[in-house]
Amino acid sequence: MKATYNKNAKTKFSSFHRKENKCYFDSYTALAACTNYEGKPDLKAVVELRIYGTGNSSSAAIWLHGEDIHTSGTGAAGGYGYHRPSAAASEAIRNAGIELDQNISGVGDSAIESAVKAIAEMLGYIDCPVFHAHQ
Repeated sequence: MKATYNKNAKTKFSSFHRKENKCYFDSYTALAACTNYEGKPDLKAVVELRIYGTGNSSSAAIWLHGEDIHTSGTGAAGGYGYHRPSAAASEAIRNAGIELDQNISGVGDSAIESAVKAIAEMLGYIDCPVFHAHQ
């Protein structure tokens, strides 16, 4: 999977989609080695995607922290009969100005992880691990 950033895209972020205290489900984080402000080795989250959900809807928020690219986006998906978390993640990624060469909407968890890895590679962080935390 490959990701590209459109710097001219209008990003969309709504704090309405963040529901940490109510229905936080999953987090996908791409970590990269770096040095901190003291010059010591450290890790930083270069891509963080959070998925929230209720019984009939999912929402997602994504943050990108690259050297030259800092953006965020949110998305939501409702209804039944498909994988809502990946649909919400797809919308959040698109609303952050990122285009993927493969559709991940409704596809499943592995597609979300592949997308986060592709975004990290787009930011210049090759082969960084993606950690998936589930609550």
